[in-house]
Amino acid sequence: MRPLTHSLGAAMLALASLGLQAEDFQPLMKVTEATWPEKHHIGVICDYRNSQAEVKALARAAGPGTLITVADTRLMDHAEKAATLLAWRNTSFVVLMPHDRLFRDGSFGASLAVSALGRKGVPAVGTTPVALRQGAVFSVGDGTRGEILVTDRLIGTVDVILPPRVFYEQKVGRLQPEAGSAAITVLSMP
Repeated sequence: MRPLTHSLGAAMLALASLGLQAEDFQPLMKVTEATWPEKHHIGVICDYRNSQAEVKALARAAGPGTLITVADTRLMDHAEKAATLLAWRNTSFVVLMPHDRLFRDGSFGASLAVSALGRKGVPAVGTTPVALRQGAVFSVGDGTRGEILVTDRLIGTVDVILPPRVFYEQKVGRLQPEAGSAAITVLSMP
């Protein structure tokens, strides 16, 4: 199966080409909602002190009624422990933070974490194409220029239905934040 791609429209491409500093998690959250409408518990493995702004952006995109559990992990050696912690907390899926110090898309730490999560049956998603090579189920965001990229191989994850072909519209101009955001729980790694 080849990776599927979809355009989110000219507006998303224009926004992506501006090189915005903060990741826009709206496209990723729209795809996860269409793919897994019953899943509202998101896991994140990151150094929370350095990735707090991205986690808050994810919370705004996820909206109210969603819980984000962060495994605040400051050592790459704790990737397996963080994955186990998130699996024990029954997270539905894990979102990779694209700019985290240790667990960003493309880093060795993220590869360790995604592999450990896959063995525990927890899928990972990302916002850059390199996330797919690490085992993420799909990726969409600024790094994919608004295209939905879907993996052609799954690592350990058995019960995953990949995203359907869906088109999204975004308004051009300044987007107002939605009322409310997801609740965030931060768990420190020992």
